[in-house]
Amino acid sequence: MIASKYQNQTQTTIMKKMLFLSFILVYGLEACKESALSPEIVIDSNESFVEGEWKLVKSRGSMVDVTVEGEDLKRIEIYTFHADGTFDKAIEDGDFNAGASGTYLMDNVSEELTDRYIGLVVLTFTDGDNIAGNCTGGDEEKEGLYISKVGQMENIGWAPCDGPWLYYEKQ
Repeated sequence: MIASKYQNQTQTTIMKKMLFLSFILVYGLEACKESALSPEIVIDSNESFVEGEWKLVKSRGSMVDVTVEGEDLKRIEIYTFHADGTFDKAIEDGDFNAGASGTYLMDNVSEELTDRYIGLVVLTFTDGDNIAGNCTGGDEEKEGLYISKVGQMENIGWAPCDGPWLYYEKQ
């Protein structure tokens, strides 16, 4: 009788430990799954993150919340960033075709934008058509592309002038 009571207590203790270990295992697997879904984007100081071709994938209105993407997005806009700190920009929109080039630098985002963005690519246009996407003018055309926490580049420079927010993805 005593042996049976001792055996029941031992089984109960073992069951509690197994339940606890199962909980730890499930929790650990969920934590791994969560980090696999949201990889950390690292921007290195040599700017290799932005190197390559970035294509316009979505346009969202700032005054009227209308989003155009996929086959409905007729405008083709491509940035090509080179390892030497230069870039090319090409636009094709119906009969309108334009191109420009210049230099780019990486910069930090302002404190109030760190919840959405992790970096800023500042473009200085030096050659070609006047196609800098911003609300300002001047002798030196500049454009800023924000790097979002999901790895897209966004041009929000048109928004203060009631223009669209433009979203680009690396090809």
